[in-house]
Amino acid sequence: MKFYLTFFSLVLIFFFPAQLFSQSSGDALYIKVDYMKASPENISNYLEVEQELWKPIHQLRYEEGIILGWRFYSVFVGEPDVPYNYIAVNFFDDFEKIDYYRLNDLVREVYPDKDLAEFYDRTRSSREVVRTEIWQINGIIQDEAQHLPLGSYITKNFFDARGGSGEHEEMELDFWGSIHEVRVAEDILNSWAMYTLYYPAGDARHYTYSTVDYYDNLGDLTIGAGIDLARIAHPEMSDDELNELFSRTASSRSLFKTEIWKLEDRVGAN
Repeated sequence: MKFYLTFFSLVLIFFFPAQLFSQSSGDALYIKVDYMKASPENISNYLEVEQELWKPIHQLRYEEGIILGWRFYSVFVGEPDVPYNYIAVNFFDDFEKIDYYRLNDLVREVYPDKDLAEFYDRTRSSREVVRTEIWQINGIIQDEAQHLPLGSYITKNFFDARGGSGEHEEMELDFWGSIHEVRVAEDILNSWAMYTLYYPAGDARHYTYSTVDYYDNLGDLTIGAGIDLARIAHPEMSDDELNELFSRTASSRSLFKTEIWKLEDRVGAN
């Protein structure tokens, strides 16, 4: 089995036994993340809006190359006062297309008999958009046959690299990247990705980047990524050297929070 981290022009780069998808200077991949809150009495209506009304529109956006894919998640585990319970994620390779590119035309094409104002009013009334974020993808580890990372469950790890050693990206992509390649090879992970928060910017942010573990099976979340996997990923290193890199990772950033999201629906190639 092969894996890859690519330049988003799909140039293959070979590392350990796998290939890593990483950010090049000329190409970029972005995700737009919308955090939604649906009240308990409105959840069934919201799910109908998202999965029955909007999914065909996302499918058309995908077919026309506006998005690379769409993912719809529910919060499976989060903090007690988490202000959202659903998350919509859109993948883009063109920043110009992030802001509802040609949306009215696409809605009319899918629903020629619907009144646009009523359609948007129903969407707005079904949930609250708590916030929107844009992230830039630094790297992806996945099977070479996949186009985007995918899993039935994800752990979303929100990190703050401000005040750290400054080597968080090196630690995540180089040291931990090889460990995640082993996890994918051993079917512990479906895929893995690192994202840097692009917007909003500024000191008001609680975190600056994220790593995401994509799992096919919920039980795989209980399998740790420690010294045993590090020995396989870095056979040339001693345990002392590995432990030093674990310590350097810890000093490069702080963990703000981790949530588990459950995949509810999607559009796009695997």
